[in-house]
Amino acid sequence: MSEVFSKDQVDKFKVIFDQFDQNGDGDISAKELKGALKMLGQKTDTKSCKKMIKAYDKNNTKRMEFREFLDMMANVFQYHLSHPESQKQNGAGIDDATNRKMEDLFDSLDVDESGFIDPEEIVKLTETLGEKMAIDEVKELIKQVDKDGDGRVNKEEFKRLMCSK
Repeated sequence: MSEVFSKDQVDKFKVIFDQFDQNGDGDISAKELKGALKMLGQKTDTKSCKKMIKAYDKNNTKRMEFREFLDMMANVFQYHLSHPESQKQNGAGIDDATNRKMEDLFDSLDVDESGFIDPEEIVKLTETLGEKMAIDEVKELIKQVDKDGDGRVNKEEFKRLMCSK
């Protein structure tokens, strides 16, 4: 089912998967999934995470490999496509629920509550994830999405990045 994604989308999912895979062993444990969901503002217990993993664990390792993660994401997308009532669109072409989630994610990354994600906040985030990036690297990344050229990412730039194909 994961064949529904473009190479670019698969690459983006790989970045997300790698962030969930805290110990870098190539798969996601229930503990790692619980921690990742908690970072995204989703409270769940280990038992629920084990059930999620079990639903996609084709080789019975009790861990989610990248291919299985893609299958899960494909099911999420398929659900939203087959349930249009859950996708009330706002003016930006994003359903309201997704828009709220993106804004919540943006707000969680905007630690100083300035309305922008600045290079220092991204450096701190990468430190927390165990993959510290140099400030110059972060500034280069920001340039790719920074449409107004202020050296920071605002909410609209963030949403465009998250929705880009």
